[in-house]
Amino acid sequence: MKISKKLLAIILAVLMTVSMVTVAVVNVSATAGDKVYCRASFTPNCYMWNDSTKENNKAWPGVAMTKVSGETDVYCYTVPDDKFDMIIFNGSGQTDDLKYPGGNKLYDYATRTWSDYSADPVPVISVSNEGGSFKDSVNVSITVTDATSAYYSIDGGSHITINGSVNLTIGANIAEGTSVKLDISATNSYGTSTKSCTYKKRSSAGPVDDGSTSASIGGNYATNPGGGYGKRKTISVDGDKSDWDSSMLIAQGVANDDPRVYAHWSMHEIPIDDYAMYAAWDDTNLYIMYEMANVQDVVAPGEDFPMTQGNLWIYNLPVFMYIFTGNENITHGETAGGTLWNTGTTLDAHADHVIAYSTNASNGPFIYTANDDGELEPDVLVKKGAESGINIEWGNGKTLSGKLMGLTKAGTDNKRVAGDAVDATLTDFYTVGHKASMDMFYEISIPLKNLDISAADIEANGIGIMKVSTFGTSGMDCLPYDLSMSDNAAKPYSADPSSSAEKEDEDHITVPMARIGKAFTPGAVTPTTPVQPTQTPTQKPTQAPTQAPTQSPSNPQVTVRLGDVDNDGYVLIFDATLLQRYLVDIPVAVFNEEAADVDGDGTLTIMDATFIQRALVDISVPYDIQV
Repeated sequence: MKISKKLLAIILAVLMTVSMVTVAVVNVSATAGDKVYCRASFTPNCYMWNDSTKENNKAWPGVAMTKVSGETDVYCYTVPDDKFDMIIFNGSGQTDDLKYPGGNKLYDYATRTWSDYSADPVPVISVSNEGGSFKDSVNVSITVTDATSAYYSIDGGSHITINGSVNLTIGANIAEGTSVKLDISATNSYGTSTKSCTYKKRSSAGPVDDGSTSASIGGNYATNPGGGYGKRKTISVDGDKSDWDSSMLIAQGVANDDPRVYAHWSMHEIPIDDYAMYAAWDDTNLYIMYEMANVQDVVAPGEDFPMTQGNLWIYNLPVFMYIFTGNENITHGETAGGTLWNTGTTLDAHADHVIAYSTNASNGPFIYTANDDGELEPDVLVKKGAESGINIEWGNGKTLSGKLMGLTKAGTDNKRVAGDAVDATLTDFYTVGHKASMDMFYEISIPLKNLDISAADIEANGIGIMKVSTFGTSGMDCLPYDLSMSDNAAKPYSADPSSSAEKEDEDHITVPMARIGKAFTPGAVTPTTPVQPTQTPTQKPTQAPTQAPTQSPSNPQVTVRLGDVDNDGYVLIFDATLLQRYLVDIPVAVFNEEAADVDGDGTLTIMDATFIQRALVDISVPYDIQV
């Protein structure tokens, strides 16, 4: 059962005081009054159902769980009925379909494991600096509580006893570019807690150039406008822009410049239209907020799908944030076998970390770094999911600036050509009837320690960032803007002539990144200030990278998916509309008769479209329509 859902907070889980004895999970029916628990860094929802009858405890996303008194990150749900045998926890992405394991079981959202729930505390290990890069040496404080015995070791050496707490200085004698590993273990009668931290000694001198090969676009597009580089401020990532202000603007785009508008046949599709990006930081996190426009109500109101389904969380579309800290190996946005997740997008500007996630929480967040050859590889995956500590929220509403500037026409019939917005006279869409409720924004927090930097690094040297939005197998828009995002927009897509070739072209981004904290300074020396302490789970399991998502939403699929009339890999209201058009002999570009015959009677009728519509609003239908 795949259920669309909103991507919410994904942060590192806080230490909890429960035993973690893994249990075997068998499929049992619930008993009314059973209590089921979830360990998470956010308030999770519990969705339960009967696998045979499809009856549920409440419509998706289920019931918000209640925090257990005295716990920092454990939530409880009391099962209301005997009928349920399946369960999903959701809120920061969602779990797989889980067999109900019985009462008094705890599901750990970070490790994806079940255990017996108990209030008995295992030892707690706290480390002031949990890993990252350093210049000369690194100072680390270790504190252990509720332990009868504890020790640490360095690079697998002898065990050194910890009595409560200890202060260490490590890494002074290792070579630049090498790492030192700290292992900690603490035991009591309830169990053993462990923690491992790795610290990498970076070069004493920074990079000599930023890698970009052309100047910023300029005109109506601006990179670090007015010399703004964001500012130090703690942001609440909650889908509310009230924490942000104009001084944090680092990249300005233009509304209504996504690839659709440069063709006369693709306005039926949802826009991928980046507008502005803002940045902030504090001792713990880097914060990014970016705005996206959907001005369909002004430029092409006759095509209602981009208005009724305008939020990007309905799609599994990859988003990438290339980050240049200057402290790691340099990549140019390329992998050893092509481009990351086969997106067809590369950039000249240097990067050393890439944040990757999808717009609807189906994949990620992931953090990639370059290998020793300066290339990205799918298996050079540093952090993923909850382990990444990345928190993402979104909302709708008016832009932070109060304006949405762009050209108000679309299509080659209106003489739109790629790049025409650079020096044009723009109009504020809000002054010509555009509804601000159609515009989106995303807020993101990224732990500095997972980028191997500190707030002092940002303030002394600055970091670079390039945000790229994709659709199909190619970039569609980026901040700062690069003309490669629309250079093939007016050409038809090979898999669907009613769509733009921008979904499949190769995009070579040459412009500089936006800077956060400070302009780029060749050869800057990074400071030694360590990342501030953040408490983490008692043990982080080693996890293999998950498979990256399929990157061609519009390509025909080999396996027939009932209801996916246009072969784009998704069942949406547009599929029902396309079937209705087909039934009244309106020509359509792509049509899969087998997928459209939902009831399998060999005849296409209005009932097939009705079944699709019912499935999309969670009305039970007797056919396997996977929305």
